Amino acid sequence: MGSGPPIEVVHFADPWCWWSWGLEPVLGRLKEVYGDNVRVTYKMGGQFETLQEWMREYGVDERTTPDWVRESIELTRMPLRPDYYRRTGVTSSYPACRAFKAAQLQSEELAARYLRRMMEAFGLECRPASDDELIRLAEEVRLDGSRVRKDSHSEKVAKALHADVDEMHRSGVNFLSLLIRNRDGRQVVKGEIFTAKPFETIIDDLAPGLPKRSPADILEYAEHHRALTPAHEIAEVFRIPEADAYHRLEDLAAGDLLTAHAFDGITAWRWADKKVEKLPLDLVKVSHVPPEVQVEAVSDLKPIVTKAVQSLYTEVATRPDKAYHFPLGLEALRYLGYPEEDLRKLPPTATESFAGVGYPHAANVMRPGDTVLDIGSGSGTDVLYTALKVGPKGTVYGLDITPAMIAKARTNIAKMGARNVQILEGDATKIPLPDRSVDVVTSNGVLNLVPDKPAAFEEIFRVLKDGGRLQLADIVVEEDVGAVCGLNPQLWADCIGGAAVEKEYLATIQDAGFCDVRILRKVDYFAKSSSESTKRITKSFGAKSVVVSAAKP
Repeated sequence: MGSGPPIEVVHFADPWCWWSWGLEPVLGRLKEVYGDNVRVTYKMGGQFETLQEWMREYGVDERTTPDWVRESIELTRMPLRPDYYRRTGVTSSYPACRAFKAAQLQSEELAARYLRRMMEAFGLECRPASDDELIRLAEEVRLDGSRVRKDSHSEKVAKALHADVDEMHRSGVNFLSLLIRNRDGRQVVKGEIFTAKPFETIIDDLAPGLPKRSPADILEYAEHHRALTPAHEIAEVFRIPEADAYHRLEDLAAGDLLTAHAFDGITAWRWADKKVEKLPLDLVKVSHVPPEVQVEAVSDLKPIVTKAVQSLYTEVATRPDKAYHFPLGLEALRYLGYPEEDLRKLPPTATESFAGVGYPHAANVMRPGDTVLDIGSGSGTDVLYTALKVGPKGTVYGLDITPAMIAKARTNIAKMGARNVQILEGDATKIPLPDRSVDVVTSNGVLNLVPDKPAAFEEIFRVLKDGGRLQLADIVVEEDVGAVCGLNPQLWADCIGGAAVEKEYLATIQDAGFCDVRILRKVDYFAKSSSESTKRITKSFGAKSVVVSAAKP
């Protein structure tokens, strides 16, 4: 697999195969949990070149085939119209397989969307099995229909389909199984399982330590997926009971955010393709599912949130090239107000993984020779920026909990030759420094990630010298996220779930003993997000970044 994703999941599918339809929730879950660290590759198995020969081979006919489909529905829980073969008039699955292989010549992503659309169109909508219909479906997913038509009859596509079918037989897999392999060539084939958890176990064994996320937002899934989605798929992807998924989908449709489509008693929902900037909080609660681990006590919160935070920021450290829900790197630094002339003095490997939310240095409290602590120092951008401010006679400490960020920051410090900068491992509630040992504490987008904020500000107060200064940038909200969504570790990692209400945040700083607590700047930080879902949820809660300054008497 070379330098591609650590894991490839291969599914030998067919647009007409009910087993391929049944595995869609599993593949949807794996894509959500592992992101682009897992590549799902669809290959065509060619279910039947002629339907009549296939029926003779398996001892079924037009009357008994629907019973076979019903049995598969019981196993996979993915609904289909059992008599869709008869309704559509299909005689061969090969034209659809060839159309898929033709689509792959244009785009792997659009081809995967095309496969899904064909399965919906045939199994739920019972659209006709004709060449013209295949082209209409291709154009629905924004493929070049005329090119699909032409390429479907080419020798290149014929050979590609033959190669897929041959590989399927040689690999010992079938339509009910998935082949999972890592970069080292180790592979596992597992079949007749229609829930994702066993496949997650295989992936975790083949590629230990891959970052994982818990899917949190049904609307986000529907918007990205843009498919006809039954309740069972949502139940599997989000690991909630099917009845709960059904009611949530109904409520979101009642709010005009999804559209419901009925097919002989089967209901599936699709994104309403509606521009929504802000959601009512009752619909936010419907859309955001409970976490996989229910936490009953505050003492249980820290390790769960820490795991989610470390998973995300390990990716930020090692994959600064990919898209995140927040602005990253130089784009974020410039947007937040860091001076261009200073950024040019920092190593690109530091600024590329910058994930701060503001410009805390607007407080202008650092002086040459100061000792400074940066809480949540990340890849080193702010500690190195601070080193420029305090000069060679100053001392700068960074503190972080993510090993990948710590390693990257230390490398960047060495690149810059900053001998007065040191990175410590630890969190804001247990700072490994003596009482009254620093002149300034700075932080950028990190304290919202700390479950016990009073303890963090008490620790900051402890390590500051008398007359010491605090400057920070952080995310605050107008409405309590936890009161609406409950504890959701993924929302915490996304800088939303742990954000405090603005007034309560300032009161927490004052209660720790600080005086002259002031907000210096407010920024619509998430306006720069590439995710419409993130913009929507942050506006719903009134989330923004603030720059705060305070002093220790």
